Amino acid sequence: MLSILNIMTHDRIGNRLKELRTNLGMTQAELAELVGVARVSIVAIENGRFLPTIETALLISKALNAPIEEIFWLKDNQP
Repeated sequence: MLSILNIMTHDRIGNRLKELRTNLGMTQAELAELVGVARVSIVAIENGRFLPTIETALLISKALNAPIEEIFWLKDNQP
């Protein structure tokens, strides 16, 4: 589950999660079930308020059948 400490805007990480999910006709609840997280986690990731763990990101990648770099990316090259 999400904790209040993990919910914040992550301006340096972009994602296409919603776009890829909806292109597959998949609901947030369906993706959450495949990944093993709560639907609210998928909502927060899509809105850029929560960064998934690497394990969750890899499970999302598998569920969407898309390379992880197609779903998540760094918005800039700053360290």
